Formats: sequence, C-alpha cells, structure tokens
Amino acid sequence: MPAGSARAGTTPETWMTPDTATMPALSVVMPTRNQAAFIDSAVSSVMSQADVALELVVADGASTDGTQALLAALATRYPGRLHWVSEPDGGPADAVNRAMARCRAPVIGWLNSDDLYTPGAAARALAALSAHPDWVAVYGEGEHVDLQGRSLGTYPTRPPDTPLTAWADGCPICQPTMFLRREAIAALGPLDTGLRTAFDYEYWLRLWKAFPGRIGQVPEVQALSRLHDDGITLRMRRQVALEGVQVVARHVCPAPAHWLVTHVCEALARHPFPADLGEPTASMQALFDEAAPWLAPGAPRTPSQLRAAHRGLQMAGADHAIDVFPDGWCAPRTALRLRQPAAPWRWLRLWARHAAPHRGPLRLRVDGLDDSAGSGGTWTGGTSTPGTFSVLLPLPQLPGAELTLRITAEPGFVPAHSGMNPQDTRLVAWRVDAVELLAP
Repeated sequence: MPAGSARAGTTPETWMTPDTATMPALSVVMPTRNQAAFIDSAVSSVMSQADVALELVVADGASTDGTQALLAALATRYPGRLHWVSEPDGGPADAVNRAMARCRAPVIGWLNSDDLYTPGAAARALAALSAHPDWVAVYGEGEHVDLQGRSLGTYPTRPPDTPLTAWADGCPICQPTMFLRREAIAALGPLDTGLRTAFDYEYWLRLWKAFPGRIGQVPEVQALSRLHDDGITLRMRRQVALEGVQVVARHVCPAPAHWLVTHVCEALARHPFPADLGEPTASMQALFDEAAPWLAPGAPRTPSQLRAAHRGLQMAGADHAIDVFPDGWCAPRTALRLRQPAAPWRWLRLWARHAAPHRGPLRLRVDGLDDSAGSGGTWTGGTSTPGTFSVLLPLPQLPGAELTLRITAEPGFVPAHSGMNPQDTRLVAWRVDAVELLAP
C-alpha cells in the first residue's frame, strides 16, 4: 500500500500522532483516481489558501496513470501539510470516508481532484463558522468550468432555508463549496457507499434533516466544479438520474419524473453517435422501469406515455435523432444526427410548425447536406406565414456515414418576453412535429 506524507515512508496511522505538526484548523479531503491531469492544480488551489493552517488528505484509489508519483512530489513540495495514501477502495464515497477518518482538524472540507477552490474560500468558510458557533456547516456559491477552466455558468445554489420539498427538483448545494464541523460528520456517519454518483446529495439531505437551522451560507463563489467527459457528472448520467430519484424517494417524497426526462434529453443529444441507444424508446422504457419504485404517481410508464413526455422520442429512430425540447420546440441552432445505412437514405423530410408570436417570416438554413448539385451542402428557405410546413432535404449518399445536419432558424424569441408563457425563459424559434427518412 503506497503511502506518503511529509516524512517519506510514514503510514496513514502516523498522521494521527501528536508529533506530526501543529493541529490544523482545517482538513481538506481529496478523493482521486486516474486524474493526474488535474491533481496538481487542485492541490495548488488548496495549498494556496491564505491565512489558514490546513492539511490536505488525499485518498487515491490505486491509480494507474502516474498519480502516485505526482502525489509523492507534491508531498515534498508541501512538507507536513499534504498526506496521501494509494490503495484499492470501494469507489469515491468509500475514498471520502477513508480520508475523513484520517483528518485531524475540527473543520473538514471536501474537494475532488478535478475541482478547484477559489482564493480565500477556506478563510471565508472558517470566518463564517467562527462568527456563528451554532452552525455545523457552511457552503457557498459554485461555478461550473470546462477542461481549460473556462466558465460554463453558475451552479443553481439555493439558500439554507429552502424547504426540503424543493430538494426534489435537484441538489441545491455545489459539493466542493461545503465545509463541515467534525461534530456534524460524527453525527451523520459515513457517506453511503452503495451510491456511486449521488452520495453527496444524500449526505446533504441527512445533514439538513439532522441539523435544521444550523447550516450557513457564504455569499461568494467558493469553488469551481469542473465538467468533463471523464468526470462522474457527465460520464455516468444514467446512474445520476437513477440514484437521484432513489435519494429523493428515500428522504423527501416520491420522485418527480423530470429527473428521468432530463436524462432522456441528454441521451438523445448523443444518439446515435457518439453513444448509440439502439431503439431509443425501448432504451428509455428500461430506465423508467428500473426507476418505477421511486417515482411519483403519474410518471410515464408505457412507451406511448414516454413519447408523449418527450417529443424527441417520437421522432428518434435507431439511426437518427434531432435535438428538440420535450415539447417539440427547437432552439435557434439545433442539430440532427443520422447514421446512414448500407443502402443510404436519399431524402430527409422535416414536418414543422411556425408558431412564433412575431408572425413574420421564419428563415431556415441547413448545413451538411448532399453537395452533388453544387449547393455547397447547404439549403436555405423557410416559410413566410405561420402554421405547418415541410422541407425536403437531400442527404449525402455515403453508406455507414455519421452525418450531423446543423439547422439555424431565425428569428428566435423568449416565450416569457412574448406573452406566451411568463415562466418560459427558453430561447426558441420553431417547432418540429415529425422526421421522415425517404429512400430513392
């Protein structure tokens, strides 16, 4: 079991002895596995926290990408402050539990190895807890970033007094922004290792139920949560949806179907490539069947109910899908993905509707089409009057080709700003009713 600390060759048990260093005010746990590309920046974001005596406890799940060598070097760079161990574990929740058991400080933070603390986050959290001795935990605002650290938008954080019933809509806490007193962790016990994706969500619900009115909030961006294809949030979307409804049913109420409908949107946006669902309705039916014990009454149960809940399922086939909202509206820029069979489809017909409130012309442009007639693979057109219409588009005759047709519609509008629905803040342009593929 490789292990590291300020003193080469020490074991995890040595960390707990009084001679290691002055007792830190904050321990930060960092679970990791095969994230060598991120761990240096994550560790640096912890160690650069000013005016806080802290230790970082890293639990590596036996990585195979060189993480151990990086951790050994980092422990030398931060002597007495970074402690690590590498061993097989039972998943990320188990890694967090093991790391928490090795912490020494009265306050514990939790930062995944692909996330980042913002400057001053630790000091702000400790100051808030010091000013409110009755608080057992404090969290802040979070921001999603991409691989390069570019902002993807703010996390939908909610205040501490949000009713638990509202948690049925989703987790209102950005995990790396949370700091907990040791007494809260002792009272709650370990994270649920039976969950692979929603263990933080389940832990926060236990926290709120055990300590009502004793959780505070820092009104600052405390952490950057990285979204990338190898992270749990994006890599395990089906499991995220299933565990989400399970946790809601366990702690709040029978789960609303939107957890699964959201996954339908995400899955269709990757079908038939880069992720092939097979027959989309059957695939989604299997998901809803698995989630049935936790769903609220009235949730879709049959294929026809599923297709009614998401118009994209009505129009998708084993070899194609179009990006639409569940009610059939399309954003001004959308895409249709098609995998050509051995005997390629010759034409694509879109049955659509101009239902915008402006009543003026709807202009469409489609790129990625057949270029044999010298069109450059582009079609332009639309309709000058509201109502239903159809367009017939030539497809490239390429057996087995994966085609992405990019559709631009103008003008777009926001229903809430147009008197249609004051709650609807989407940017939309037109509706699609059906997709038809035609042979020569």
